[in-house]
Amino acid sequence: MGVAVILKGIAMDKKKIHDFAVKARRELIESVELKLTQVGITRDGVKEKLPTSTAEIAFYVPNDTEGVSGRDTSRRVSLVQRLQTAAAKDDWHTAYDNLVEDASYTWFNRIIALRFMEVNHYLPSRVAVLSSEEGRAEPDILAHALEIEDDLGGFSDEQRDLIQHAQETQEPAAMDNAYRLLFLKQANALNANLPHLFEKTTDAFQLLFTPSYQNGVIKELVTEVPRDDFDVEKEGQVEIIGWLYQYYNEEPKDVAFKKSKYAASDIPAVTQLFTPDWIVKYLVENSLGRYWIDVLHTRGDQRSEQDIAQSFGWRYFMPAAQQTEDVQQQLLAFNSHLSGKKLQQITFLDPAMGSGHILIYAFDVFMQLYQSEGYSAREAANSIVANNLFGLDIDRRAYQLAYFAVMMKLRQYDRRALNQSIDPQLSDIPQTNILNDDLNELTRAYANQLPQQQAKSFQGTVKEFNRGDVLGSLIKPSLDQGILSELQTSAATEPESAQLSFATTNFNFEEMSRITRVLTILAAQYTIVVTNPPYMGSGKMTPSLSKFVKREYPDSKADLFAVFMELAQKLNVQNGYHALITQHQWMFLSSFEKLRVKLRKNVLINMAHLGTRAFEEIGGEVVQSTAFVMRNASIPSYVGTYERLVNAPSQTAKEDAYLEMVKDPSCKGLYRTNQTNFEKIPGSPLCYWISDRVLKVFSLPKKINDIGFSKKGLDTGENTKFYRLWFEVNNEADYWIPLNKGGKFRKWYGNHEYVINWSQNGSAIKRNGKANIRNEKFYFKPSVSWSDVTSGKLSARLTPSGFIFDATGPSYFGANLFSMLAYMNSKVFASIAALMMPTIHFTNGQVGLIPYNTQADSNQRIVFLSKANVLISKTEWNNFEQSWKFDYHPYMFHIAEHNRNWTVEAAFNQWKQEAQDRFDQLKKNEEELNKIFIDLYGLQDELSPEESDKEVSVRKADLGRDIRAFMSYFIGVTFGRYSLDTPGLAFAGGDWDASKYTSYQPNADDVIVLTDSDYFGDDRDIMHRFREFLTVTFGKEHLEENLTFIAKALGKAGDTAEDQIRSYLFNDFYKNHLTIYQKRPIYWQLDSGRQGGFKALMYLHRYDGDTMAMIRTSYLHTLQAAYEKRVTTLDTFIASETNTRQKNQLIKQRDHTRKQLEELVKYDAQLQHVANMHIAIDLDDGVVVNHQKVQADVKLLTPIK
Repeated sequence: MGVAVILKGIAMDKKKIHDFAVKARRELIESVELKLTQVGITRDGVKEKLPTSTAEIAFYVPNDTEGVSGRDTSRRVSLVQRLQTAAAKDDWHTAYDNLVEDASYTWFNRIIALRFMEVNHYLPSRVAVLSSEEGRAEPDILAHALEIEDDLGGFSDEQRDLIQHAQETQEPAAMDNAYRLLFLKQANALNANLPHLFEKTTDAFQLLFTPSYQNGVIKELVTEVPRDDFDVEKEGQVEIIGWLYQYYNEEPKDVAFKKSKYAASDIPAVTQLFTPDWIVKYLVENSLGRYWIDVLHTRGDQRSEQDIAQSFGWRYFMPAAQQTEDVQQQLLAFNSHLSGKKLQQITFLDPAMGSGHILIYAFDVFMQLYQSEGYSAREAANSIVANNLFGLDIDRRAYQLAYFAVMMKLRQYDRRALNQSIDPQLSDIPQTNILNDDLNELTRAYANQLPQQQAKSFQGTVKEFNRGDVLGSLIKPSLDQGILSELQTSAATEPESAQLSFATTNFNFEEMSRITRVLTILAAQYTIVVTNPPYMGSGKMTPSLSKFVKREYPDSKADLFAVFMELAQKLNVQNGYHALITQHQWMFLSSFEKLRVKLRKNVLINMAHLGTRAFEEIGGEVVQSTAFVMRNASIPSYVGTYERLVNAPSQTAKEDAYLEMVKDPSCKGLYRTNQTNFEKIPGSPLCYWISDRVLKVFSLPKKINDIGFSKKGLDTGENTKFYRLWFEVNNEADYWIPLNKGGKFRKWYGNHEYVINWSQNGSAIKRNGKANIRNEKFYFKPSVSWSDVTSGKLSARLTPSGFIFDATGPSYFGANLFSMLAYMNSKVFASIAALMMPTIHFTNGQVGLIPYNTQADSNQRIVFLSKANVLISKTEWNNFEQSWKFDYHPYMFHIAEHNRNWTVEAAFNQWKQEAQDRFDQLKKNEEELNKIFIDLYGLQDELSPEESDKEVSVRKADLGRDIRAFMSYFIGVTFGRYSLDTPGLAFAGGDWDASKYTSYQPNADDVIVLTDSDYFGDDRDIMHRFREFLTVTFGKEHLEENLTFIAKALGKAGDTAEDQIRSYLFNDFYKNHLTIYQKRPIYWQLDSGRQGGFKALMYLHRYDGDTMAMIRTSYLHTLQAAYEKRVTTLDTFIASETNTRQKNQLIKQRDHTRKQLEELVKYDAQLQHVANMHIAIDLDDGVVVNHQKVQADVKLLTPIK
């Protein structure tokens, strides 16, 4: 019978833990680097001794008073030798960085281990090393050092004198020296108790760390991280070690994530993520816990699964679904052998254990099981460590902490645990450099244990450890467990003399012992396998790892987590359980289809589908997770239990939703699904939530690819070279071809933003070795296209003829474009796509497999509504200047009807009504199409035709946005890009045609000066031009009214409407322009600096080599003269002003103008430097290149990134 042992939760302040760990890493690295510098070791090499050195003391840094002497001399030699050996393999910089990292984490691990042990009174001496439990300012070890001498390994006379002097005098320097001695003595002494954490082999690292209790890492740990977080008698748990380690690795992980390919040294940081506590409990309780329930039932326990789980306090245990009689009988047959199962026979492995979080909870559950069988806590703890728990990790640092965590759990129940030479069955994966000569030597050394026919396999397996830092637990043992056991025993007991054969290769039997230990663990199978595996897509893998997984795990090669799914099954005994938390792509993507088929045939699946934000440390929509428990058995009709938690918005909300489902199985989101359903859906996705009616849709005889062609477009391999936003290039260059490149959520029509350089039929792209020219015969044909990547629903658009499409804009080609477009934008399609592609990807392959009812092609109403929607969306798209079919700003549409004597407010209101009518009609049409397709597919009980406003992708009017667009249009007209008399682009490169401009003349020069006041008094002033523009378009009669309306919509401060508009143009116009033009602006802003001494816009397509000189001589110098004149005028006013308040305001204006003048003068010199170069540009190079090019080596323009 079970006993109720409710395990404590964790109530740690993770922010404090995070902040400490991140800061600690920085401080330790800085401290280690400083110490290395002091001993003459730098990132650039090893320094020679200074002439001030003596025979006893070596100095490497000027003015250093300590130097290097005594044992530190040999420690320095050891460090140099280590660096030189490592540099021979990589390079000095890498070797140095790795040494700094290793030394830093070594001391970090030891410090946090000491803190945990002292708080819980686990230190052999029971005297605190980092803090005082007796109210002292200094750690207790300083006061009690002589009393615990035996625990610290004894003192020399010199050391004893040093300690006594410090105790008697309390002098700060003496106390510091004594503390350093005692800290290092304690760390060394703990080698006898925890040899895999406090290692002897890192003696040289003592040279690189100066412990201090008054400041630095030790002080911060004691004062900033609550003591109770470490105290297991309160809310503390040993899991705090794991959180500290994860946060310690945060910065290197962030750096590594940005790399296109990971190095072997990056793998630990980028693949370790501390599993949320509730998910660990879900995994363990539903694997180990369920297995024990199977044992109890086989023994005759009549209680339900739920009753047994509750008796143990397993809140996260989910009872299995009701099965058919046939399935029940098969399950009984699987469990029939369990009645005699002893706890000592249940083995539990985590092959990617990290810092041991999962193993620690497994320890707690095993403790419950043992105690329920009558074992004492002490007996249980020792048996758990000796018989039940196994773990591996690629990262030695993580292994050390997992080892420590397990030993601390043992110590919690057995006071003598640290004095018994207990060695948990855990290991890191050694990384070696074994040569062929070593392998031959090993074979001879193990001739008695190794059959001759096994020699080759033995050598091949051992050599795999040369890639141990990459392959980790994926290394495949090629020898049976019996031979490995003999080899392990032999390696551990080999006499010292036998090591002589390996002296020249730095390989020894101790290393061999580690290898055979790992191989022995990997060669076994385990009752339970639970892990949070590494996540790494194939594109990020090292070449060695990529090659390995392609060869050994072809069905799961797309990501390392999937490889570990297969590994977990291989390591799991038949009818055992394995449980993992992974990203959820394997459930749906075509690249994992073979893996899904294999799993469906060979395992029984239960799952908590988590979706996004399962880890509070990871936000956004990209990382989507699922936790699952699989039984290593085959029953095709097994009904699995699935908890759909994807809509819960946070880690906590997911946990709460799951617990509610445990309490109430009728909760929405809990599904019981027969595994045979998955094979009925193309690609076998795990669509566990599918209803019978929707499942019936998949019996339709035709798929989309049976009707037409769903295709993937090209990859250039260098998009920055071959792609441009359409407005970057000369619109008369015919080799820039419209490109369908996906884009944001938009239905029916639009997202025409990019062009591709297809000069000479794309010859330059085709010659590029990185390019992949797919489906070229479909180029330039009309299609239905969509975005490959989206965080929401698929949105399909009609792409007219004349476009090329790339991989991010997959497209459908066929005779039924309008009916297919309507279908893809329907709720029916969305519901089916959500089943087959609930990731962020909508691939052409998956879309092509979606069922299609051909009756849609003969439904004329579908075609009519589809065409109407395309027209509505096209009209709306072309109302904004981001469209290459933009003619006029919408406010211009009706000015002729009012004889150009109208108000902007009235124009806005008419545009607002037109936009609303367009929106309403499109929404109505979409809902009618939804109803048609719902009826056509028989899904009336599943779906409703109504659309939400956010699903309608044409824009309503927005006063602020539309007025800003109106100001942009004004700038464009003033530059001559647009004309009031000619629809569309009037000038975007090529020859200037003055006949296009009648009503309003653009600026003669390629410049619009932006000032905070009118300094010119003529049409060089921006507001003079804007008044003229409004007068021409809306009439003089309404000028002031229109200025007031526009100013209010822009929302800027100012005494008058003109001041407010000027402020927008001076301060905010360019920011908005950068946003609208996606940081590829067509107007570039000259900017002298913070004082705004000189700001001006120039139009990219009117630029030539003389533009800068023209701006300088005709505009900057004129403005300079205006500033000088204003300063003189203000000086006169100040001299005559008697009112103090008015005088101060005048002084403030004068001082500001002086600063502007000073800034302008400096800027003039820079502008002259560039102007004299007469720099020419090539529009084909694009905005980014040309924007930098015209500035030469100085900063003239407002940055665009």
